Amino acid sequence: MTNILFPLTSIIDYLSLGFSLWLALYLLARGFPSRVTIRAVIVLLALSVFFLSASLNLYIQLPGTTAIRAIMLVVALSAWCDLTQKFIRPATQSNKSWIVIVIYALGFVTALLLLGTHDAFVLENTNLLWVGRMNLGIQYSVYAVFLWSASISILYNLYLGGKPRVGQPNIYFVAASFLVVSEVVYGSLALILTRPSPRVVQDALIASSVIFLGISVARHQTLVERRSSLYELPIQTLVIIILVGVYSALAWQWSHSAVIVILIAALAVFTHSLYGLVGEILSQSLSKRESGYRHQLRHLGQHLPNDVSLQTRLEDGLKLLCQILGATGGFIATRQSNLFVVTVSIRSISLGEKFAPIETTSDDVVQPSAEYADTLAWMVPAFKDAEQLALIGIGHPMDRHHYSADDLDLLAEAANRVALIVALAGIHSGETNHEKSLQSESDGLISTLITNPDPKFLKMVEEGLRKLTDIITLGQSPLARELGITGKTHIDQGKALQQKLTDAIETLRPEGARPMEPLPREWENYVVLHDAYVEGVANREIMARLYTSEGTFNRIRRKALRGVARYLLEKTN
Repeated sequence: MTNILFPLTSIIDYLSLGFSLWLALYLLARGFPSRVTIRAVIVLLALSVFFLSASLNLYIQLPGTTAIRAIMLVVALSAWCDLTQKFIRPATQSNKSWIVIVIYALGFVTALLLLGTHDAFVLENTNLLWVGRMNLGIQYSVYAVFLWSASISILYNLYLGGKPRVGQPNIYFVAASFLVVSEVVYGSLALILTRPSPRVVQDALIASSVIFLGISVARHQTLVERRSSLYELPIQTLVIIILVGVYSALAWQWSHSAVIVILIAALAVFTHSLYGLVGEILSQSLSKRESGYRHQLRHLGQHLPNDVSLQTRLEDGLKLLCQILGATGGFIATRQSNLFVVTVSIRSISLGEKFAPIETTSDDVVQPSAEYADTLAWMVPAFKDAEQLALIGIGHPMDRHHYSADDLDLLAEAANRVALIVALAGIHSGETNHEKSLQSESDGLISTLITNPDPKFLKMVEEGLRKLTDIITLGQSPLARELGITGKTHIDQGKALQQKLTDAIETLRPEGARPMEPLPREWENYVVLHDAYVEGVANREIMARLYTSEGTFNRIRRKALRGVARYLLEKTN
C-alpha cells in the first residue's frame, strides 16, 4: 500500500504546488487591484504553501508542519467563503456580511490555537501518508466547528448566488467550491477516525478544486479584470510546465535530491510568474499614463474657442502631432503661388522658408533632401483632390531610432486634415472662408490626433474585420469584450460585433451614390474596407478599381482601419 501511496501523493503535491502558485500570480497580474481577485489570490497562495509543506514533509519531517498546513487550510477556507459571497447580489451582500466576519474571527482563533499547541496532532513525524489526526479537546472542537461553519457558509453563498449568469459563479467555479467542501468533510472525519485515512485523497480534492478554478479562469475569464484571449492561460501554463520540467530534470541530475527538485520547481514558477507580474504592472502603469495624457489632449480639443485664427489652429494641431509622435519639432508650409512657405513652425524650419512642390501625386510620406536631413525625418504633401495645398515636415523622434508605420500613417492622416483646412480657408486662391466648415475640419484635426487608437486595439479591429463573416469567432474575440458587447451566447455576441463593425465601415461612405470608376479620392477609405471585408473582393481587384499601386493601397487601408477603430472607441467611450 505504501509503495503506491508514496509516489502518488508526492506527484499530486508536486504538481499542485506549481499550478496553485502559478495561478495565484497569474490572477494577481490580470486582476489587481480588484478586491475580489485578491481574495482568490490569497486562497491560492495559502494552498501553494500547503502543498509545499506537504511535499517537503514526505522527505524531511519537521515538528509543527502539520499545524502549518492546517492553518493554511483555515486561511484558504476563510478567503474562499469571502470570495463566494462577492458573487451574491449587492442588495443581499450587505445583509449577510456578518457571516464572513464570523468566519474570519473563528478562523483567527483557530489559527492561534493550532499555532500555540505543539501536540495538537498525534504521531506527526511518522504519519507521512495519512491525514493528521488530532486529540479530542478544545483544539479539535474549535477546528472542526470552523471547518463545518466555513463549508456551510460557502454552500449557502452559492445558493444565494442563484443560477450562473454574467458576473456570477459559473459551473466550474461552483464545482471548485464543492470540491473544497468535500475535502473539508473528508478531512474533518479523518481527524478522529481510529483507522488512518490516506492523505492523497485530501490532497487530490484540493488539487481538483484548484484545477477547476483554473478552468473557470481560462474559459469564463472569472476573476480576470483585464480581458485576455481564451488561449492565453492554457498556453502560458504549458510554457511554465515545460520550463519547470527542464529545471526539475537538471536539479535531479545535479543533486539526486527530491527536496532540491521541489524547491527548484517552486522557485522556477515563482520567478517566471513574478517576471510576468512585473511586466504587467509596468504595462498598466504606462497605459494609465497614456490614458491621462490622452484625456488632457481631449480636454484641449474640446475647449478650443471658435474665434481663434487659422494660424493658431494649425499651431495647436502641430503641437499635438509633435507630442504624440515624440518629435523634436515640425512645420507646416502652405502654398503661395508655385512655392510652399513655412507658416507654422515648432523647433524646426524658420518661418518664411520656401520649398518647391514635391513631385508626387499622392500623400505618401517622403524623406527630405540632404539639405534638411539633420533637421527633418519625414515630409508629407497635403492634397485636396489632385492639388497639393500644403506640406508637413516632422523632426526626428526624441527617444527612438525611427518612427513606426502607425506613426507615419497618423502623419499622413493629419496631412489630409491640414489640406482640407487650408482649402476651406482659401489661402491659396482667395476664396471666401467657410467658418462652420473650417471649425469642423479644425476640430477634426484635433480629434484625429487625440483619439489615435493604440496598436493593440488596431490589431483587434483588423482581426475582427478579417473574420467579419465568422460570427462564432467574432463572439469569442477579445474585441467583443473590449467593446463591452454582451449576449446570451457567443453567437449573439458575434452577431452584435458583426453589425457594429459593418456600421463602422458605413460611416466612411461619402454622401450620394457610388460613382463610376476611377473612383474619387473621397471614396478610397470606404471602398478599400467595404469591398475587401463586406463583399470579399480580392485586393488586386480593389487596386484596379482605385487605379493605385500596392503600396498606396496598403496606406489607404491602414488609414481607413484607423478611422473605423477611432469610431468604435468614440462609440464605446
